Amino acid sequence: MRFPSSRLTGLALVMGCLLTSACAGMDARPDVASAPPATVLDDKGRLQLKLADSARAAGNFGYAAKLYKTLVESQPGNAALQVSLGDALTGSQDFDRAAEAYRTAIAIDRFNTDARLGLGRVAMQLRQPDLAVVQFGAVVDQAPNDTRARVGLGVALDTLGRHDEARVQYQNALDINPRDRTAANNLALSLALSGRLNEAETLLLPLVDSPTSTARMRQNLALVLGLKGDVTRAAQLGRTDLEERDVKSNLSFYEAARHLAVEKPVAP
Repeated sequence: MRFPSSRLTGLALVMGCLLTSACAGMDARPDVASAPPATVLDDKGRLQLKLADSARAAGNFGYAAKLYKTLVESQPGNAALQVSLGDALTGSQDFDRAAEAYRTAIAIDRFNTDARLGLGRVAMQLRQPDLAVVQFGAVVDQAPNDTRARVGLGVALDTLGRHDEARVQYQNALDINPRDRTAANNLALSLALSGRLNEAETLLLPLVDSPTSTARMRQNLALVLGLKGDVTRAAQLGRTDLEERDVKSNLSFYEAARHLAVEKPVAP
């Protein structure tokens, strides 16, 4: 089923909030970045750096941020330390301070891709997709084979309703790495946002059938099935990860979203 574009605006508005939370790769918790060179630190600083990295890897972002902040104050011109501070602050959901750290890193080293990726992720969390497009786009220009940047750019474009452009970025990421599940998952969601539900289902089914499937992938497929009106299968998938009250809430959402589409689908 494919919905006509004249009726997709409402559906996109209802579903738009799903992009940041549902698209893998845009999670508030950042990937653990490479540790900055310890050669610029004294013995005490290297120990503090090791503790900070360990705390961040363990998910103790608040403690890690305190340690990185002390290190940054001792080495204000170290872009990599600023990125580490930004990552820890992002993990603790202190997005405004994280953005400041990433901007400082970019001011020190404008070619720092980790800083731009971090600022792009934070911009999405702060509902600033235009800024995210700029940052992810800069990384794509600098490093065309960086699939993280292409997926991030795709999510930002989808949030702005630029679905055709977003799908180009997801497909480019898949051309670079055909096994990139994040790109495939987000491509499926982008297709769903455009009403191309059958294509979205086709992409999601092998991801969900894989032994390495995640709750996010299963619930994305449940979303697509629910929008198609396959309530039984959507509920079954929902119950694999969610409480019954959440399953019922999602089913109500699917029904409301379906009502934004016309009764008769148009030909693709």
